[in-house]
Formats: sequence, structure tokens, C-alpha cells
Amino acid sequence: MTALHQLELREVAVKFIIKAKVPEHAWMEDKSAHRVPTEALLLGLLDHPNIVKCIDLFEDELYFYLVQELHGTPWVSQTKDSLAQHPVTAPGKASSHLSTPALTPSPSIDSDIHVPDTPPQLSSCIGDLPRGPGNAKHLYASPKHIVLGSTETCTSYPRPPKPDTAQLTFRRPSHDLFECIEQSKDKRLSESQARFVFAQAVEAVHYLDSQGVTHCDIKDENILVDSHLNVKLVDFGSAVVVDPAEPRPLYTLFFGTTAYAASEVLQKKPYRAPPAEIWTLGVLLSYLLTGASPFPTERDAIAGRVMLAGHAVNYVSESAEQLMLRCLDPNPECRADIHEVRTHPWLDGALDLPLEERML
Repeated sequence: MTALHQLELREVAVKFIIKAKVPEHAWMEDKSAHRVPTEALLLGLLDHPNIVKCIDLFEDELYFYLVQELHGTPWVSQTKDSLAQHPVTAPGKASSHLSTPALTPSPSIDSDIHVPDTPPQLSSCIGDLPRGPGNAKHLYASPKHIVLGSTETCTSYPRPPKPDTAQLTFRRPSHDLFECIEQSKDKRLSESQARFVFAQAVEAVHYLDSQGVTHCDIKDENILVDSHLNVKLVDFGSAVVVDPAEPRPLYTLFFGTTAYAASEVLQKKPYRAPPAEIWTLGVLLSYLLTGASPFPTERDAIAGRVMLAGHAVNYVSESAEQLMLRCLDPNPECRADIHEVRTHPWLDGALDLPLEERML
């Protein structure tokens, strides 16, 4: 959902996090010993141009409301049918479609946890509201106000008057890379465009790795992209955090997306997060270049048998394919690490792509 930032008169994105669906391992304590989702705490601390920025965090009994910058272009075909399904609204303007989203369990996580009713309609009072101790801002919603779960302490204030409909949250079409690829002419990006997008994702992963963070669910749907192919990584709900100076631990639980899962994960073996992350980059690269997974079946994925879709062998360069194979080595001990990926010859100069070549 989006909301209007009253002070800056710009739209922001509001992610509804269902408390009951946050796994036990995905909680952290802030400076005030308040339990918040790891995702929320991380986004408040991370600072990278290819990672979405957190603006604020609020909560009520059922939800956390993660307020983030709004990034990307609505990748929706401009046809009558698609416009009827996904009305596009200019930034700062109200949409006539004000219904809240139908919340369902994420396909990334197998869960039988009951999903609460749809969240209350948020009032977009994100601006210079009264501040409590620690300079904490507050956001209000009906039927009760939302208390900020910040890294500082805060107090509650009376709910302000109900805003007019121009300030209410509303749906927006997807801004993600999946829709971008789907709406492109050939259902894939050109190699130069793919290099530019992939290089940004690699920069984000390299930065995260230096901070001891692994996203664990990198995929086209978790990468926001605009019409100039500038990308931002979102959805850190599956992320893990460790001391970057210590050896990376082994995990037995997997909360990512099966289609991007590494060979060792599919075999239900204990795995380390960084090599599994590199595998997801290899799968992502295949989607960028061919519009399809590199593996026809799960058995192929386990064996690391890369089979590029369609006529991809005719337009995917040898260097790009070689990098993909390094990312998709079924042996995590032999697989490329983020430093090798980042310095691969195929990515030389990738971020210098002229603006005119980035336009879709």
C-alpha cells in the first residue's frame, strides 16, 4: 500500500507485517529492548543506494507497519483490461480504489498460521507530528493509534482528526523486476540491460555481506526497478544476521523461494547462507537474460544442470553464461563467492551503461 507523506508531499510505501507470521528466528530487540522483526531493524540500519530505505515503523496488536521509500515504475501494460485491474495513479494523487489488500501467506514460506483479517485503513499522517522521547515520530490509524516500535522510546498521543480521502492509502501496481521483464518486448532484457541490473544487485549483496547480512530471498519479485533500470532490493523478511568477522554458521531451515533454492537446500542438507545467496544470483541472471529459470526441473537444479531456455544460446554471451555457471555450481564449496562475482569480467563497466540504453 502507499501513503502520502504530509510534510514532503510524496508517496511512501507501507508494508503490512503480520505479527503472527513472523518466524521466531526473525525477531530482534532494539535499543529499548522492544521486540521488532529483523527486517524492520535491518532496514533502519542499512544504508546503500540499491537497498530500499526505511522511513519509520509502527505497530498495533496484529501488524507492524513498515514505512519505506517508494521506488520504481508501475510495470503494467497500458490496456483497458490491465488499467481496470491495476489503476495507475500519479504520485501524490488519490486513487478511487481504496480497498485494503487481500493478505495471504507468502508463497516463499510454508505456513499454516492463521492470517488475520485485512488490516485497518491507514491514515497517511506521516509528517511533523508531535514527538516523544528520542524524537520518535508517530503514525495513526483507525480504530486505534499505532505506537512506533523504534530504536528509541516513545509515548502515545491522541489520534488526530481523520484525514480526507486524498490522504488515505491505496493500491499501486507492482514496481518489481518480474513485471518489468514481463512487460519488456521479448520477455527478457538485452544483455547490456541485464548487466546493469545484475551489477546493482551484486553491489547490494556485496554490501550486505560486508555487514554480516544475507537476504536469503533474492528474486525478481523482491527487486524494485524504475524506467531507467535503477534497482532497489526489498523484503528482508527471510534475512539472517551474523558477526561478519566470525565463520558463517550452518542452517537447517529455509525460508526463501523454492524456485531460487540452492542445490544443497533442495537436498535438505545443512547450508551456509552466503553460498546459497550466490546461487540465487545465478538464477536471477538467467531470468534477466532469458526470462526463464536455468533449470527445467528440481532434479536439474540439484545436479546443477543449466539448460538455457529457447534460443538463449544464440544471444547469451559466453562470458555471461560462464558467470552463471560459476554461481550455479552444485558444490557450495566450489561455487563463486560475492567477491568473484563482483569482479567477473562480464561485469566490467556494467554500471556505466548510458541512460539511452537503459530505457525499455
